[in-house]
Amino acid sequence: MKKKVYIYGLVATMLFSTVPTTYAAKEDIKEETRAIKEESISLSLDKAVEYALLHSKDMEIERLELDKAEVVYNQNRRAVIQNEKSLDELEDSNMPRTYEVTADINVNNALLKNGVSRRSVELAYQVSKWNVELKKNTIEYNVQKAYFDLLQMEKELEIAEENFELSKDQYEKGKLKHNLGVISKQQLLGLEMGVSQAQSVYESTMMGCELQLMSFNTTLGLPLNQVVKLTDKIDYEESEPIDLENSVKTALKNNVGIKIADENNEISKLTLKAISGRFPSNTYKYKEQDVLVQQAAKNLETAKNGVEMSVRGAVLNLQTAEKQISTYKKAVEQAEQALKIAETTFELGKSTSSEVTEANINLMNAKKSLSQQIHAYNLALLDYEYSIGIGKGA
Repeated sequence: MKKKVYIYGLVATMLFSTVPTTYAAKEDIKEETRAIKEESISLSLDKAVEYALLHSKDMEIERLELDKAEVVYNQNRRAVIQNEKSLDELEDSNMPRTYEVTADINVNNALLKNGVSRRSVELAYQVSKWNVELKKNTIEYNVQKAYFDLLQMEKELEIAEENFELSKDQYEKGKLKHNLGVISKQQLLGLEMGVSQAQSVYESTMMGCELQLMSFNTTLGLPLNQVVKLTDKIDYEESEPIDLENSVKTALKNNVGIKIADENNEISKLTLKAISGRFPSNTYKYKEQDVLVQQAAKNLETAKNGVEMSVRGAVLNLQTAEKQISTYKKAVEQAEQALKIAETTFELGKSTSSEVTEANINLMNAKKSLSQQIHAYNLALLDYEYSIGIGKGA
């Protein structure tokens, strides 16, 4: 299943700790992982979904459950057909008691005549079919989300490395200035502190990326230490206009939970009708089924409300995130300009090294905020796409 999604990851989590500047750290880390990376596999989003579906134990279990349900369905259907043809021999039939409301022959005859027994058998089998589709949707959704999360973490690492390299460059220039007597030793130490902070961010982000990769591998059913190269690199684009009311109608029509609740509601009403022919409205048996009718009606209403809320919530989150993206883009542009100004004024001796470091941090935080907003947008879009379909299981 191909989904149109948009990813734009620019994230850097700023962690501040003072450690000695060691430029070899990044190269050491790369050297340690080079052998593993040679055994990495490349995955597009579609290929990742395909792999997960193919190797999912949950999908295998659901298919086995469907096979089991088919056996039961065939047995029950034959029994219902037999009983429909010979109502007067009901007591000696193979009719499963699962579909009998009472041992009373008259009620059971009525259930057969008004189609409750047949509809109950059909619904039980249909639910097993839907469970397979719901499990498939769940796996697809989880893989897509994991794919997006890992892409974003890779961008976090990219930005952290960019920040690290920038800080080192500023420090090297500072050393030249210090040798020429342009800046003080304290100014140089400030730049060195900026390098230490950037290195700390880089190393912690690399650890976060490794953890995210393990989470991704778990979702797909890959070995935890399997290195994966994601081949989809998708930039942000505006979404197509969404007709909210039409989306709600589509979701109410497609959702499996509503279909099940609706059929149970109809079956409960037909069952009450069958019971009423034998038990008056003032009897326990009648009132017992009447409660079930009311509960089924409530369940249907709850299911509809839940689906509608899901659609409206996804659209609201999508629109909110999209509106704020342009604001965060401007914030990044302003932070970039502020950094240039800080570097220029520092070159002229009119600002301190701490101002340059602060400008670096502000730029990284602006990129982080933009990334988070775009990521929220992507997840809202993903939620919207699934909210108007058959739904997804737990």
